[in-house]
Amino acid sequence: MANAEPAASPALRVQALIDITDALSRIFHKENAALEARRPQDAASLQAEKARLAAAYAQSIRAVAAERAEISTVESGLLTRLRDITSTFENRAARQRALLDSAS
Repeated sequence: MANAEPAASPALRVQALIDITDALSRIFHKENAALEARRPQDAASLQAEKARLAAAYAQSIRAVAAERAEISTVESGLLTRLRDITSTFENRAARQRALLDSAS
């Protein structure tokens, strides 16, 4: 039996990736604040949501990568937003790595 749901448009896939990346980035920001305050226990309550978002992020990245040609046709403003939030996410992840490395 065929799937009755229509496939998401490339723009919707990019927007979904933006939303997931932003939510994951906000969790990293909160975790970093806890690490900087030397209160890692404050980040414990974020772990389940972080794991859920990380799985959704990986799935969304795969979906976007599989449609690279279609994604390239998405409005440039949306792609700029994706690049911007990805940069913020990567910076926060790098900051967290540095905080964890310095705590070791």
